[in-house]
Amino acid sequence: FIYHPLPTMAGYNAEEVGKNDFVLLDDISMSAFMNNLQLRFKKGKIYTYIGEVVVSMNPYRPMNIYDRQYIQDYKGREMYEREPHIFALSDAVYRNMKRTGHNSCIVIS
Repeated sequence: FIYHPLPTMAGYNAEEVGKNDFVLLDDISMSAFMNNLQLRFKKGKIYTYIGEVVVSMNPYRPMNIYDRQYIQDYKGREMYEREPHIFALSDAVYRNMKRTGHNSCIVIS
């Protein structure tokens, strides 16, 4: 893995920590994808979206992002109202299942 600087990410905002969603990258290349992923990971952002898909990086350390307060912060909200998180995806899938009455699943690999 070779790290390259981030000149191709238009609209980069340091507070935002890269792009929350890979579809927002101006440069659609493996290098830009990996740069964004690495930037977010280094800042403790282990979740990133690709549209409605959640990419997760294993931090190999405990993180305080799975308590009841986090569940409440994501409950009933649209996926893009908060930082990417597995709770956002799971809540969206649950609400869609309740609305449509169709079975749903989340694939984790």
